[in-house]
Amino acid sequence: MSTDSVTTTSAAAPSSLEATPASTPAPQVGEGTRAHAADLRRRLIVCAPLGILAMILSMVPAWQFTGWQWVVAVASIPVVTWGAWPFHRAAFAAGRHGSTTMDTLVSLGVISSTLWSWWALLWGGAGMLGMRMHMSLIPRAAHAGHAEIYFEGACMIVVFLLTGRYLEARARYRAGDALRSLLRMGAKEATLVSVDPATGERTETVVPASSLQVGDLFAVRPGEKVATDGVIVEGSSALDTSLLTGESVPVDAAPGDAVTGATVNTWGSLLVRATRVGSDTTLAQIGRMVAEAQAGKAPVQRLADQISGVFVPIVIAVSLLTLGGWLLAGGSVQAAFTAAVAVLVVACPCALGLATPTAILVGSGRASQLGILIKNAEILEQTRSIDTMLLDKTGTVTTGVMSLESVAVAPGAGSSPEVDEDSALSLAASVESLSEHPVARAITSGASDRGLSLEPVTAFANQPGLGVVGITAQGGVLVGRPSWLASLGIDVPASLLEAVREAEASGASAVVAALAPNLGSAASSSPESAAATPEAPASITLPGPDAELPLATLTMSVGGMTCASCVRRVERKLGKLDGVKAEVNLATESARITLTAPHSDEELEAVVNAAGYHGTVTSRSEAASSDGAPAAGGNAGGDTGTPTQPGTTPGAGEREGAPASSLVIPERVEGRAIATLVVRDTVKESSADAIAQLRELGIEPILLTGDNEAAARHVAGQVGIERVIAGVLPDGKRDTVADLQAEGRTVAMVGDGVNDAAALAQASAKGLGIAMGSGTDVAIEVADMTLMNSSLTSAATAIRVSRRTLRIIKENLFWAFFYNVLMVPLAIAGLLSPMLASAAMACSSVFVVLNSLRLRTAK
Repeated sequence: MSTDSVTTTSAAAPSSLEATPASTPAPQVGEGTRAHAADLRRRLIVCAPLGILAMILSMVPAWQFTGWQWVVAVASIPVVTWGAWPFHRAAFAAGRHGSTTMDTLVSLGVISSTLWSWWALLWGGAGMLGMRMHMSLIPRAAHAGHAEIYFEGACMIVVFLLTGRYLEARARYRAGDALRSLLRMGAKEATLVSVDPATGERTETVVPASSLQVGDLFAVRPGEKVATDGVIVEGSSALDTSLLTGESVPVDAAPGDAVTGATVNTWGSLLVRATRVGSDTTLAQIGRMVAEAQAGKAPVQRLADQISGVFVPIVIAVSLLTLGGWLLAGGSVQAAFTAAVAVLVVACPCALGLATPTAILVGSGRASQLGILIKNAEILEQTRSIDTMLLDKTGTVTTGVMSLESVAVAPGAGSSPEVDEDSALSLAASVESLSEHPVARAITSGASDRGLSLEPVTAFANQPGLGVVGITAQGGVLVGRPSWLASLGIDVPASLLEAVREAEASGASAVVAALAPNLGSAASSSPESAAATPEAPASITLPGPDAELPLATLTMSVGGMTCASCVRRVERKLGKLDGVKAEVNLATESARITLTAPHSDEELEAVVNAAGYHGTVTSRSEAASSDGAPAAGGNAGGDTGTPTQPGTTPGAGEREGAPASSLVIPERVEGRAIATLVVRDTVKESSADAIAQLRELGIEPILLTGDNEAAARHVAGQVGIERVIAGVLPDGKRDTVADLQAEGRTVAMVGDGVNDAAALAQASAKGLGIAMGSGTDVAIEVADMTLMNSSLTSAATAIRVSRRTLRIIKENLFWAFFYNVLMVPLAIAGLLSPMLASAAMACSSVFVVLNSLRLRTAK
C-alpha cells in the first residue's frame, strides 16, 4: 500500500509539474451547419403557412373573397423579403464581385415575379375588388380582362427552395452524427493529481477534463474514461479502445504506454501524464480530418462548379431572349413575362450544385461511422481506378502478436519418462507467465487456450536474449534458445532441433523447454557457498526473509457504487487495513484485493459494509510460500506471483512482480530437453475474407514485406495472396510502388509502420495510401485514408464506399442535367407557370438529397 497521503477536493489545485498551457479547445464539429439548418427551419415555419395561404386564395375561386388579392399581397411581403433573404444576400454578394450563382437566378425570379404582381395590382387592374383568378398550371394571358398576379408563385418559389435547402443542411448535419457522437464520448471530468515536491504527498482534485494542460498528472480509476491523450506513469490495466477502433478486445497498457482520450480503463488504477490536450488530441484530429474531407471538393465537383458558373449567365440570356421572342411573335406582355420568369426559376441549377457536396458529406460521414477516415474529397475519385493493392504483412495482414502454433515433444530416453504436449506446455508456460517477452506471452496464452493449469513458480530469472529459468515443484524449468541450453550441458535431441530449423525456415520463432529436476535443490544453497564459487555463471534470486509476500488474492462484489468517488471511498477504506491493497472496478461492481497480512473474508466485508456499500467475497486464492508449500494454509494451485524484493531489478523482459533470488545455477545443469514450442505472428481472422473482397472489386492484392520469403509465402498462402514481394527495405517498398505505377497501374498501399511511410507517400501521389489506425503517427500522417479498426476488410469497405459515393455523384449529376434539359424547353414554350417551375426545381433538389442519403446504409 502506498504511503502517499491522498486528498480529494473540489477546487483546482496546482500540479507540481511544470505544465504547458492548454491548447485551443476541440472544435464543435457541425455546429455551424446546425445553426444554418435551424435558421432555415425558422424561415420555413413562418413562410410555409403564408405561401400556402397565398396559393390557395390564388387558385381556388370559391375562397376568393372581396379584396383577397390584397391579403395575398400583404402575406407575400415577409416571404419574398425575410424568407428569401438568404438568396438575395448571396446573389448581391456575387454581383458585387461581377459573378453569378444559382442564387442569382432564384433572386431574379422572386424579385421579377413580385414586381410584376405589384404592377398588376396597382396599375394593371388586378387590384379591383371582385377580381377572380382560376387555378392554372399552364399560364393564361389574363383572367376576366385583368393582368395576372404571381404573388403565390414568388412565395412558393421561396417555400420550395427553403425546404430543399433545409433538407440539404439537415443532411449535412446528420452526415456527422457518428463523429459528433464519438466526440461527445470524451471524458467530462478528470482527477488531477498534484504532488508536493517536499513531502511527496499527492492531492487529487476533480476538474473539468478541458482544463487539463500538457504535463499534468491525472488518475484514471477502473471503469473511468481516460481524460485526454497521455502516457502511463504508474499502474497497469487493459483499455477498452472500441470507441475509436471498433475492436472489442481490451488492449493491455503498462507504464510507458501511450493512451488515448475517451478510451475506457477496464481494471487497474492508472496515473497518466497528459501529452496532448484540447484540439491536439486524437479525437480532435479525427474531427478535423472528417471536416476537411467533407469541406473538400472532388475533381468532378469542380467540373460541376465550372459548368454552373457558365450556365447561370446563359440562363439569364435565354430568359431575356424568351421575353423578346414572345413579344416579337405577338404574344402579350404577361405571357412573355411569365415564360421569361419560368425559365429563370426552372433552370436554376440547384440540383447540380447539390449533386456532389451532398454525396460527399453523406459518404464521408458513413465512412467515419465504419471506422474509415478520409482526408479529402479527391480520394473518392482516386478509388475508381485502383487496380493493385500492396499490403504490408506485419500488423496489416497479421495481428503483429505472436501465438502458439505447435508443440513437438521429445520421446523418452532410457529411464526418463515420456512427456506429452500438455505437460510440456504447462511447465513452459508456468515459467514464461512471469516474463513480458512476446514469445513468452504466446506460450502462456497457448496454455490458457488449452485450459491447462500452471505450476507455482517459487523462483524466476530472465537471461536476456537467451531464455528464462524457473523453479517449480518438479524442479528447474528452462525455456530458451537451443544453443543456450547446450551451453549449460543440456542435450537437445535431433528431432527437437529439426523442429526448430523447420519453424525458422517458415518464418516462425521456436524455443526449447528443458526440465532439470535437481536444479531446485540449489535453493537451499547458502549465500556463503554461493560466494565461495569463484565464477558463478548465472543466478536466480529467491525472496529474502524480509520480503513482503502476498498471502492471498480475493475478488469481492461491491454493490451500491454509483460514481468514481464511490470507487475511491471503497479503496481508501480497505487500504486503511494493514497489508491490504484494493483495486475497485465501477463498471463490473467488483474489487480485486491483494493481502500481505492475514485478514478474514468477514473482516473485509464488514469494512465495505460500514462504508455504506454491500461487499461479498466471491473468490479467494491463497499464494504459495517460498518453499513451494501453500502459504497460510492456502492452496498449492493459488497465485504464484510475488513482489520484487526491495533493491532488486527485474531482468529485461521479466514481468514486474516476479520472484527475486540468490540461487546459483551451476556451470552445467543436469537436465533434458522435453519439447520445442513454435510461435508465429497470427494472421488476422478477417484477412482471407478481405483478400476475396478485393478480388471481387477487381483489385490484385500483393504482399509486400521486409520479412524473408518463407515467412511471407506462409502468410500469403493462408490468406490467398498469389504474388509476394519479400525482403524489401523501406526505400525498396517506395521503389516497388513507383515501379508498379510506371507500369501503368494505379496502386493503393496499406501499411502501419514507420517503414511504410515512404511507400504510403509514393502511393498517395498517384494512387491511394491507406494507414492502419494502430499504426505510427507518421504512417497515418502521409496516408490518404486511415482504418481505425485495423481490420483489413475495412480496406475493401473503404474502396467500396468510396466507389459507391462516386457512383451516387454521377447519378445526381445525370438527373440534375436531365431535369434542366427537359424543363427549360417547356418553360420557353410557355407551358410552365413560375410556381410549377419552382416546384419542379425544388423537387429535383430534394431528389438529389434523398439519393445521396442512400449512402447512409453503405457497407
